[in-house]
Amino acid sequence: MDTSRSADWQAQALVFSGRPDPAWVVPNGIAERLLALWAELPSRADRRPSPPPLGYRGCLLRAPDGRTWESSGGQVTFDDGHLTQARDDPDRRFERLLLATAPANTLPPFPAN
Repeated sequence: MDTSRSADWQAQALVFSGRPDPAWVVPNGIAERLLALWAELPSRADRRPSPPPLGYRGCLLRAPDGRTWESSGGQVTFDDGHLTQARDDPDRRFERLLLATAPANTLPPFPAN
């Protein structure tokens, strides 16, 4: 994903090794829903282990100001460059909503968990 500053919310699915991962723009209304969902999730004191290095590893939401939320395996992690927070999302609502914003044919087929 292009890390340059933009006025758009951006998403990225972490699916490939050795080639660029799919990225797309997230509509502002969906970004607002994702932020509201983040605010509802219960905090975690620790982070779960990192996802495997190959295959589907989760997805990212990047705000225009560079803040990032990474969702994988029932956990969402927030990072603003100074602070990192982890929250539980056992139903993977954040991840599923973000992936649902991908335009048709952007994502490769992968098993739903």
